[in-house]
Amino acid sequence: MRFLHVTLRAQSDQVAELNDFYRRELGLDSLNAGASEVCLTVGETLLSFRPGAGEPFYHFALLLPGDRFAQALEWARARTPLLSDPHSGEVVFDFEDWSAHACYFHDPAGNIVELIAHRGIGEASTQGEFEASELIGLSELGLVGDPLTMASALSSRLGLELWDGTVTGPGRLAFVGRKARTLILSDAGRGWLPTGRPAEVHDVDVVLSGSPHGEVTLEASRYRIARRGE
Repeated sequence: MRFLHVTLRAQSDQVAELNDFYRRELGLDSLNAGASEVCLTVGETLLSFRPGAGEPFYHFALLLPGDRFAQALEWARARTPLLSDPHSGEVVFDFEDWSAHACYFHDPAGNIVELIAHRGIGEASTQGEFEASELIGLSELGLVGDPLTMASALSSRLGLELWDGTVTGPGRLAFVGRKARTLILSDAGRGWLPTGRPAEVHDVDVVLSGSPHGEVTLEASRYRIARRGE
């Protein structure tokens, strides 16, 4: 499973700001940019933003080569303020169970963006300063609603299985797909790391690789998840 195309929403006056931030500050390639849509190339993923109702915000993660976190941390730190753990004040988050390190920042729409490196995944023994072209693609995307219902539909229709977390109990998070390319299923109102901002439902369109091919809609058609590519 890979994220091929992810389309998120933003306030209409933020679309141009998002293009400027990701293209000029982070150095991503922009395929097109206008008032109606911005489409960015993030490794194997096309990441698009379109105008949407309300004040949309999301949590998503970008995948780093497993051996390049230290260099990517300095690259990010030079371009945008990093979000710190409210308890420790640290900006590096160590996920021991996943053999991963991560850091976080806000983009102009208030999205909580994570850079994550899983040891042993995507390593290419690259040397020198980190560059945006090394980003592998989208690694995580939060879907907010009823985790049990969403997980059941994703499994039965698209063959996407729970690989970590739980769909039951308070404060639940469920991780569906596979390590380093995962949909995070969350209850509404649960705080996202590291800010604790309560999770909200906002429209998402996702195209994933792999089989079985098909499409499922979730949370009253707020989410459209398809598998179409190899």
